[in-house]
Amino acid sequence: MKYLPLIWAALKRRKARTILTFLSIVTAFFLFGALQSINAGIDSVMDFLNTSRLRVMNRVSLGQPMPQAHVARIAALPEVSAVTGIAIVPGTFQRPNNVQVALGVDLASMFKMYPEMHVDPQQLAAALRNRSSVLVGKALADKEGWKIGDRIPVHSFGVSKTDGSLDWTFDIAGFYDMDQHDFASNILANYDYINEGRASGKNLVVQILVGIKDPSHSAQVAQKIDDLFANSPNQTVTQNEKDFVSSILRQIGDISFLVNAIVGAVLFTLLFLTANTMAQSVRERIPELAVLKTLGFSDGTVQMLVLVEALIVCVAAGAVGLGIAAIVTPLVISLPGQGIPPMHMPRIVFLLGLLTAAVLALVSGLPPAQRARRLQVAAALSGR
Repeated sequence: MKYLPLIWAALKRRKARTILTFLSIVTAFFLFGALQSINAGIDSVMDFLNTSRLRVMNRVSLGQPMPQAHVARIAALPEVSAVTGIAIVPGTFQRPNNVQVALGVDLASMFKMYPEMHVDPQQLAAALRNRSSVLVGKALADKEGWKIGDRIPVHSFGVSKTDGSLDWTFDIAGFYDMDQHDFASNILANYDYINEGRASGKNLVVQILVGIKDPSHSAQVAQKIDDLFANSPNQTVTQNEKDFVSSILRQIGDISFLVNAIVGAVLFTLLFLTANTMAQSVRERIPELAVLKTLGFSDGTVQMLVLVEALIVCVAAGAVGLGIAAIVTPLVISLPGQGIPPMHMPRIVFLLGLLTAAVLALVSGLPPAQRARRLQVAAALSGR
């Protein structure tokens, strides 16, 4: 504790420089935390997906609809355990920036395909009885403060009803939750309600989800489904969920590589910035460090003071940057209504960030600390 006033005085010696260096490190570690949270979020999504479910899309374009009749033909295959088409009503709830997406599905088949989705059987039965009923993800319901019996008005972006209105209303019959709570963020509606209520696009689906009995045969079943519609004007392309998401990510690029490359570049630049700052600080304080040695401070003690100074700046600023990232990232990096949860910062990322900050401090602080250790009192006081 007796050395803290000396370290604090050194940090206050050039307040503007210390503050700017501190903010630079905060910014760098905010980027570190946010980008690594994206990596962790993508990994959690990939872990959730598996090969026991297939996604059937139009071969021409992923957004091109297909006839709902495809669902019945796929369901007739002996390898299929459950199947549902999907209709989508994207829109807003109460506020223009509060985007919500209602997914029209066969609710019974949906919950059969996703055993990790937990729902009260009575609530599921209630949703099946009333076509306007929906089951809402518990994470979404908690966020919006919804409860059973509430009526949700969704102002659609473009899916008009038969009466020309863009306003859809859904009645909450229950909630579902998931092993990974944040994934429970969708509004699941009855396909028939949306199909009968929309003015155009009747008997069409944008995608078909297929549950299969043996995941080890997913490739064969996918090919079998595509062969069913080989001579159809609406040909299909079928992939298991993991491959489907991976193919979309590959269109963007190797996200993990891009994230790590950006983080590496930022930290590499920060290393030079911090090293230059520490070197300049020690250079300006050579007479002061010589006086400390004159007063009896050992070479090792002077070296330790410089290293601790670097550690305090880097670790404290790193912790602040990581803390901001942990708060901001879940609020910003999420895809409402798409089943993609907010991307939280795992504890390992926070610990890795602090370790990186400590290494950065040691690497940037060691050269000037060594210089302070080797400082000759007579030469320093004489200005040489």
